[in-house]
Amino acid sequence: MTWRRSLWAFAVFGLVVGCADRERSTLADGRLTATPGGMDFQRVALHDARETEISLRNVGRARINVSEVWVEGPEGAYLATFTDEGPHSLVPGSARALRVRYTPTNEGGQDAVLVVRSDAQLEPLLRVPLSGKGVAAWARVSPGALDFGRIEADSTKTLTLSLDNPTELPVEVMPRVVGADRDEFVVSPMSVAPRSRAELALTFRPTRVGRKQVALAVSPCRGCADLSVKLSAESLEQAVVAEPPVVDFAAVPVDRDDIRESRIRNVSTEPVTVTGLTLDGTDASFSQAPPQVGFPLVLQPGEVRAVPFRYSPGHMGPAEDLARYHVASRRHPTTDVMLRGFGGAAELCVSPVAHDFGMQPLGSKSRVMVNVKNCGATNAGTLTIQSLEWRTDPTGPLQFNHAPLAIPYTLQPGQEVNIPVYYEPTRAGRATGVLVMSTNAYATGTVDLTFRGEALAHAPCELAITPAVVDFGTVPPGRGAVLGVKLENKGRDICPVKNVQLRDNGGGVFSLPGGGLFGVTLYPGDWFSFQVAFNAPILGGSFTGEAQVEQMNPANPLLVVPLVAQSETSCLMASPWYVDWGVARRDCPPEPREVNYLNACTRPVSVSRVWVGPGTTDGEFSVGGVPTPQPFTLQPGEAFTVDVEYAAQVYGMNLSPLFVNSSDLTAPLLVPLIGESSKRMEKTDTFTQQDVSKVDVLFVVDNTASMVEEHPRLVAAVPSFVDTALAKQVDLHVAVTTTGIGPVAGACPGGADGGEAGRFFPVDNSHPRILTQAMADLTEALQQNVQVGQCAHVEQGFEAMRRALSPPLVNNADDPRTPMPRDGNLRFLRDSAALVVVFIGDEDDHSPDGVDTYVQWAQQLKGQNQPQRATFYAIAPTAAACGTAGGAGTRYAEATVRTGGEVMNVCAANYGPLLTAVANKAFSAQDRFPLSDAPEPGTVTVTVNGQPAAGWRYDAPTNSVIFTAVPAPGAKVAITYRRSCAAR
Repeated sequence: MTWRRSLWAFAVFGLVVGCADRERSTLADGRLTATPGGMDFQRVALHDARETEISLRNVGRARINVSEVWVEGPEGAYLATFTDEGPHSLVPGSARALRVRYTPTNEGGQDAVLVVRSDAQLEPLLRVPLSGKGVAAWARVSPGALDFGRIEADSTKTLTLSLDNPTELPVEVMPRVVGADRDEFVVSPMSVAPRSRAELALTFRPTRVGRKQVALAVSPCRGCADLSVKLSAESLEQAVVAEPPVVDFAAVPVDRDDIRESRIRNVSTEPVTVTGLTLDGTDASFSQAPPQVGFPLVLQPGEVRAVPFRYSPGHMGPAEDLARYHVASRRHPTTDVMLRGFGGAAELCVSPVAHDFGMQPLGSKSRVMVNVKNCGATNAGTLTIQSLEWRTDPTGPLQFNHAPLAIPYTLQPGQEVNIPVYYEPTRAGRATGVLVMSTNAYATGTVDLTFRGEALAHAPCELAITPAVVDFGTVPPGRGAVLGVKLENKGRDICPVKNVQLRDNGGGVFSLPGGGLFGVTLYPGDWFSFQVAFNAPILGGSFTGEAQVEQMNPANPLLVVPLVAQSETSCLMASPWYVDWGVARRDCPPEPREVNYLNACTRPVSVSRVWVGPGTTDGEFSVGGVPTPQPFTLQPGEAFTVDVEYAAQVYGMNLSPLFVNSSDLTAPLLVPLIGESSKRMEKTDTFTQQDVSKVDVLFVVDNTASMVEEHPRLVAAVPSFVDTALAKQVDLHVAVTTTGIGPVAGACPGGADGGEAGRFFPVDNSHPRILTQAMADLTEALQQNVQVGQCAHVEQGFEAMRRALSPPLVNNADDPRTPMPRDGNLRFLRDSAALVVVFIGDEDDHSPDGVDTYVQWAQQLKGQNQPQRATFYAIAPTAAACGTAGGAGTRYAEATVRTGGEVMNVCAANYGPLLTAVANKAFSAQDRFPLSDAPEPGTVTVTVNGQPAAGWRYDAPTNSVIFTAVPAPGAKVAITYRRSCAAR
């Protein structure tokens, strides 16, 4: 390129010279000089630049025009330009400046020539020598990445890069941050002296939360290509967080406390100082628990500190407070933790906790109901069943299961749920299963329920099913119908049957009115029936379904019964839509029934057949009085009636379809026939006569801590009870026990630490425990014994009663299970005496079993059909609540009603009237004995102590035997009668 430019310049120069020769004299030529006459740029860093100015002066006698300047030398190393725009005409003595820039492109010396072209005749090209030396000089940058870690937004962190200049020239480093979040970083250029090291500071000042998308571009020298430094950085909303943000103590009894931890974690990568901890103090139930953490403290990156808090509920119901950790932070000066609790804990009552299914046939299915109840006070919070899981059986597949329960399952105070648990043996021999129940109950969160059973192999089942198909024929839309399926054991060994249920409900139209049968064992020749219902949809249609029966027969374990039904509008209207004879007897079959069929259409209808279809027991039902000959025609509005009889010869439930074929239906019209034949003919009700002079009275007194107000009222009412008993000259046995079952603390008197568990108070015999009317100090002694103290936690009045009057306590002078001597209840309960139980408590009963269980137990103890022989009374909470009572005593109220007693509000100021009423009612003779069934006239016979009795009559309106000569106390009364056919 340089030689081509020279040739071009030479040609131009020739032309210019030629022109100049023609226009001026050579004697008046100008002359151009350069100052300085040569330039050495010396050492310059590669990609850096150094500039200088050269002055061009006209030292001749004529004007000179400078037309062009350039540099001949290494390409790109030198650049020459005028400092002004021109024109560049120099009169004699004037000067113009040129700027020459040296930018070395390679290391080492680089010589060049500055060429200036003018119109001077003698020296049109002025040449000025240039020289310079390129030196490789740039900074070395390290490291290649910077990690700012995680810091809280609105804070600052600075990291540095090391810049090393090993050369003899200074280096200027130009950094810049690139990326979406570059505005949150600060960095400035800097110069590094020769042969020295410097630190380049990069500051991270986040204002937005999140990971940063940035990088650092560093030019290690002027003009150098950028080096990339990887940047990692994240800003946090909060450096110190609470785990969890809410410390929930759940439900805690008012007389207890609970300690739980709050944890704070430094989630940043920088140390953070926590200066202190305070509570807002909105509820004094919360406080810090020892050991207390010292402040200030420094949380290292990722460090967790635990701080204990105590919840001691000072009141019932919800409680909240706020704990504040004070943090050295501009953005979040506090980390808040909500403290939450509930005064009054749910209490768990489970029954049974263990059950043995005993010997069962292989392939059977047995069930026990596990009752789970929230037996806490009404205001004590909810009970949540959190999980139900079976432990793995190491001997093989688990043979126990339970019905599904929606988990978590919540029970309000007083609510209960029954959980069916099944034993389905699949192998012979013993089996054990443990169902683990997890709840939020205080102190009893996890309960192990243990189940056992043993399976015995039998011959395969030979099960007959009738009918083979359950055909509902036609049922008008919107109507329902019920038919049956009969299962009969035709074999010579027992047949276990299980999971009798619908396999296909036809889209919801079929159902089992009695529910599915989980399991039953049929002995040879035995049978049973179950009902299947069809509910016809309004839109009608054709429907199919299936019922299933599982039997112990490996070759045919599953039996399927097809279900067929049609629903459409019928011209024939049957009245009634079904016939139910109720319970009948073989020896007196019920009267026939009539079914009327009406043609409700405006067109004639042809009836071709009327018959009883396949049912559970063919032949039990028959139809008569059908018009002949068949088919016959019913004109609009015409009707006919048929007679239907039920023989009642096959014991049990019998179901069959009564069908009518008509010309307007695709399937026969159905009228279900239902009857039950019972074997029961004669029945005997037995009684033990009330002893008007003998009454055993058991007081069951609440000994929990909340009975402070009620105990003095009870003590004050005792004279009213004793005075009434003495006035009636009653042979009286009186004893006291408490509602406490397990020992709690030594604060309660009597020697059992509040856990009498049915033993009469005082257990240590510090006072007489069985009191009688013969005692001169009966009133004072009973007042002493009802002062049972206040220390227990759970009121189990019914359970205490049952234990008190059951072996081994009731028939032993000493309880063989305890070390305490002479703590049995022998000689209290007398067969000839009535039993009266008086419960006193400011909260409802929390015994594990249902009310029915305890009532039936007490009635069997004294005669189930004699309400006066076992009567419950209660001084307990009622609907008219007060501040000293815990909810309504619904269990006590139910029990007193069932036994003929009564309940009085525990909030009453005076208990005397109630105890007087108890005495008056309990000490009355019984002259009326109600029967459990209606007798046939003239079949009632009565014996007293095994001998025919006189002086009695049967009162039909009350279905009772009334004595005019009242049987003597303790007499055994037996009333036998034949159940009335008419009544059945």
